[in-house]
This record gives sequence, C-alpha cells and structure tokens, in this order.
Amino acid sequence: MKTVIFDLDDTLLCGDSEFKWAEFTVEKRFIDKELYIKKITEFEIDYRAGNMDFEAYCKFLLNPLIGKSIQEIKSLVNDFINQYKNILVDSLTYELLKKHENDQKIIASGSLNFIVEGFSDFFSIDTFFGTPLEIVDNKVTGNLADIPTFAEGKLSTMQKWSEKNNFLLEEATFYTDSINDLPLVKACKNSIIISPDAELEKYAKENSLEIIYR
Repeated sequence: MKTVIFDLDDTLLCGDSEFKWAEFTVEKRFIDKELYIKKITEFEIDYRAGNMDFEAYCKFLLNPLIGKSIQEIKSLVNDFINQYKNILVDSLTYELLKKHENDQKIIASGSLNFIVEGFSDFFSIDTFFGTPLEIVDNKVTGNLADIPTFAEGKLSTMQKWSEKNNFLLEEATFYTDSINDLPLVKACKNSIIISPDAELEKYAKENSLEIIYR
C-alpha cells in the first residue's frame, strides 16, 4: 500500500479553503468586510510571491474566533463545508481520491487544523495535519499552539510523522500546487504537481515531475 500526501488548497480542492473561510466569516459578520478585503488581498499577493507572513495570516483568521468553544468551531466548519463544497470540490478531487482509494491518504496543509479536519472528515481521510491553534479551557485563544504546517514547517511535520511510523518519506507520493511546498516536494521523489504557480511549474519541468492541469 502506497502513502499519498495531499496538499489541500488548490490541490485536492479546486480553491483556497482559508480564503473562502474568511469570506464565510464576513458573511457571519465576524470580520468587517472592508478590513477583510484589504487584508486578504495583501496576504494573497504575498502568498503567491512566496513570502507571506503565515503566522500573521493565521492570527488574522483566528481573531474573530477568540473565545469560541471547540464545539462552536466544529458546527461552523460543518456549515462552511456544506455551503462551499460545490465551489471547492471538483471532478479532479474525486479522480485523485478514486485513484488512491486503496492507498494510505494524508492531508498536509498550512490551513488551520479545524478546517483541514473538516475536509478530512468530508473525504473520509483519517490522517491530517494543519496549523494548530491554541485551545485553553476549551476555547480559542487566537494564538497558534505550534509552528504552522507551511513550507519548512510542513516538511518538519511530515518528517516527524514518518519517523514515528517507521516510514521513509521519500517513498510517498506528494501532490501540491505551490512553490511554498518545495521543501516537501524535494523530500518526496514521487511528487506530482497540480496546476502550479509559475515558480513551481518551472521547477517541475526542469526536474521532469508530472504536472496535472485542472
């Protein structure tokens, strides 16, 4: 049985779940719309350029949730997925899941872990990693509990999992769209690239990696 690692946003999903989550929080009036548009535009520009302050981005998303319980968050995530699943899930999503239905599947995403957990449940994938938020007395504090699973942080997270499970990470198949995942792409010799950004597309072509375009 092979081990397959999926990045979530713009890879297994056909859009960015955290950006849509931010839209969802605007709809719920957790974030002021003008502030949301300004900040999310800035973060997206930095993300595409590969130099986003990821911790600041996560804290921006967490700020409206401060004081909410885990149960409240899970209920919101269920509502969010039901509302946005037809926007974020496409035919390639199901093609990839079907292709690897008999393999061990992992989602490794920089997105906040409650969002990653929601989609992992939706796709019946048992193992997932997302950026961990701090919970104190069953309530969101607005801080992170550990390093984001982003860029080198995602590689570090998967290395720790591999060591714990006596698995060679280089044997995994890793799907991603983003140059931010280059550290894990390099670690997994069977990386497959999904509709990549320009930098990752260049790297993939230079290194003869398979590219799938949506």
